Amino acid sequence: MKKTHALLLGALLLSSCVAPRLVTQITPEAPEGNFAMGREYIPLSNDSIDVELGFDGIQGEHLVFDFVVINRTPRDLTLDPSDFYYVLLDSVSADSSMLPPRMALHPERILHHYDETLEKAEEKKQMNVFLGILEAGIGILAHTSAFIATENPGYIVDGVFNTLGTAETYAANDRQLEAGIVDIRSEKEIVEEEIMRRGLLPSGKVASGYVYFPVHNEAVYYMFCFPVDDQLFQFVYNQKRVYRYD
Repeated sequence: MKKTHALLLGALLLSSCVAPRLVTQITPEAPEGNFAMGREYIPLSNDSIDVELGFDGIQGEHLVFDFVVINRTPRDLTLDPSDFYYVLLDSVSADSSMLPPRMALHPERILHHYDETLEKAEEKKQMNVFLGILEAGIGILAHTSAFIATENPGYIVDGVFNTLGTAETYAANDRQLEAGIVDIRSEKEIVEEEIMRRGLLPSGKVASGYVYFPVHNEAVYYMFCFPVDDQLFQFVYNQKRVYRYD
């Protein structure tokens, strides 16, 4: 299983200062499972394979789950996240046999998305530096030109202080952008290590990994399906929108 990278307000304060936030809530349609690392893991098993599924959260346009498999067969099992999928249900008891599947995202696609995000963040940081130098230079030139025209040293003083203000603004932006880049890199390293990839699970061993599914905003119920060996493990989750006060 993965490691997870009160005050009561008066009614008047709550209504005037705390705005409700609409959030997506996804909960399992199953008896209470096992809680570990801040997640609820729902267990399923047959005679020789045990599995658990824990909802990790919504990341952008992706639903992220931690899928755990315990191999109690006498042979190796092939695990392939490209085979995992979900179907949409309008009720818990709906027949899913004829519904089209929506496949889990390929692990390399998720990692490629991190690379693209880092590239865009680096470009934004470089542009911030360029614009800071450019704006500061223009400010100095403008005030120097005014000094030459009037011989008033106050223009040069104004130019220096304006430039310092400009430099600090862009420096603050640069620090913020760099911190964001560090966070993205750290998250990518964790995902790269923990995401589930295709491979063999030897007899008696345990495997776990992140699996990503596309979000469906209109879903009422998801049935997540995990083919393992000749078995199909199915988990139903309810999706609803609720207001939350932070």
